[in-house]
Amino acid sequence: MNETIKFLNTKQVAEALGCSLPTARGIMMRADFPLVRVGKNFKVSEQAFIEWSKKRRV
Repeated sequence: MNETIKFLNTKQVAEALGCSLPTARGIMMRADFPLVRVGKNFKVSEQAFIEWSKKRRV
């Protein structure tokens, strides 16, 4: 496993989606979002976020 996995935090997800932190947290808590909990922190792998967002596009 030589690949490094980059994780995005809530602030980075909010910036990527162009929304507020509370909105980003709400999106991250959805059942279909690839959320990873690290203690009290919410993370998502960058690749999983990209794949999730591609499926959500209209």
